[in-house]
Amino acid sequence: MGLDIDYTSPEEVEGLEALGARAWAFVDRDAHAPISEVVLAFGVAPILGLFLVRFDRPRKPEDTERWAVVGDLPPMHFETDDTPTPALALQLYCAISQDWADNVLAGRDLSESYPIEVAPTAEHANMLLGRVDFIRTEFVPLAQ
Repeated sequence: MGLDIDYTSPEEVEGLEALGARAWAFVDRDAHAPISEVVLAFGVAPILGLFLVRFDRPRKPEDTERWAVVGDLPPMHFETDDTPTPALALQLYCAISQDWADNVLAGRDLSESYPIEVAPTAEHANMLLGRVDFIRTEFVPLAQ
């Protein structure tokens, strides 16, 4: 595809700021501590934004930050422990999403899957798998 990302154009900056606000609001719903900042790690507005969310006064030292993924896909936030880079965070997003979609398509129980906020239908699972494939082929290489 050959994406041309211009992080300085007014339209891209505005789109990324909007994604940052969505990431803040999404993580803040479940936050264990006040959010101190949301830092862009990778983004192509309005498709996807990967943000590092940092917290003030976390309960445990390992809870100082989380990854948040938002955009034209199901939002998700997760720990940074095993995913220290943006590329690894996007790969984990894809793995978690694929787990949910595969379980939906196989008719398996979703209680151990990340709670994707859409109805667990084959249509949604296939849409998510399409986005996962796109992220893996187009965005993960760019984030490395």
